[in-house]
Amino acid sequence: MTGPALQFNGKRSSRRRLIIALVIFFISAISISIYTFARQNYHGELQFPTPESASGFSKDVRVEQFIKPEGIKIIGLVFFGRKNRVEILRCFLERNLVDNGGWLDEIHWVKNTDKPKDLEYLDEILASSSRYKKIELEGTGFIGYGYAWTHLEPGQLYIKIDDDVPWFADDTIPRVVTSKIAHPEYLLVSANLINSPLMGWVHYHMGAMHPYLPEFDVYDPPLLDAITSDPSRKPWRYTAYPNWTGPDDYFFDAFQDPPYDGHRWLRLQNDSDIHRTPVNDIEYKTWGNAVQSWAIAAQGHYSFLENLADGRLDRYKMGKNWLTDYRRLSINFIAIMADDVLNNLPMDTVDEEWLTVALPKTLGRSIAVETDALAVHFTFGGQGKMQQTDLLARYHDYALENACARRV
Repeated sequence: MTGPALQFNGKRSSRRRLIIALVIFFISAISISIYTFARQNYHGELQFPTPESASGFSKDVRVEQFIKPEGIKIIGLVFFGRKNRVEILRCFLERNLVDNGGWLDEIHWVKNTDKPKDLEYLDEILASSSRYKKIELEGTGFIGYGYAWTHLEPGQLYIKIDDDVPWFADDTIPRVVTSKIAHPEYLLVSANLINSPLMGWVHYHMGAMHPYLPEFDVYDPPLLDAITSDPSRKPWRYTAYPNWTGPDDYFFDAFQDPPYDGHRWLRLQNDSDIHRTPVNDIEYKTWGNAVQSWAIAAQGHYSFLENLADGRLDRYKMGKNWLTDYRRLSINFIAIMADDVLNNLPMDTVDEEWLTVALPKTLGRSIAVETDALAVHFTFGGQGKMQQTDLLARYHDYALENACARRV
């Protein structure tokens, strides 16, 4: 009895293994086909709108409440430096061109890099629209910033945007423009930025931050995931990931090194656990830990993506302006009149200090944040370690799904 039984079980086990192998083979084949189809359609790149397809773009209905001012051009001033940032930003900019129902009459691209591959991408952008113009500078980095402002056209309104803005709302430009025109006493109006040293503290105390920590164990994706997923894309919705698990006494310092390259942060289940996360110690200081800590910045980004997924962007909004008089404010996304700059040149310090501290003091004018106009700023210089998270890939995924793909 024992021999035949073992032989029978062995045959059944062999058949089972064969069936499982065939199932895995067919699933892999189907997955690879789907992946190949997606790659053929996306080619790993972002698709951009054209005037012919613009009518298919779904705009936030709140944009309709604003009336674009007449007799003045609204010009985007973009400091171009890094392709992997700009290819995301470009989708949002093109949605906001007048050709696509937006408010941007032109975009002036300030060449702020000498890297050949990045410059090739800039040439590609410039060739795609007659509304684009390149601003050549004598230098790059902080040297070039001051020169860029001398190229403004008198009488026009500018929206200065850094190249690492991976998201802004459809109504952000109409809101900052409308606020600037309604309040000429403000020297400039800034968007309400996620990852801004002053506003991060405000967001935390308004309940917009959530408890996140780097994954405790190294994540090793299953083989099938590696076959079927585009490595440049990570699902942007936090609900696609598990909750954080680890020891109750686990602590991650705001200045601790990233656990490994490409790591992800996960949501802690209990909201009260935010007191054991890096953002608990955030400061309301221009040069405080909010601008110095990559971990605090990362937690702000993961929190934003959660609020975006849950439709709770109201957590950042106050329905009024937040004044930052004579405190240096990051100028990653601001609206300013050209004449207010041109009539007061030259800049005797870096542009951010000059525009938000020195010139406001000289003129006795306020700086305002339009808290209902939301935008995201990816990193400051000291937050470079945040590139070792999967955040940029998540923003890339959101852009592909919501801002870049053509609507039909």
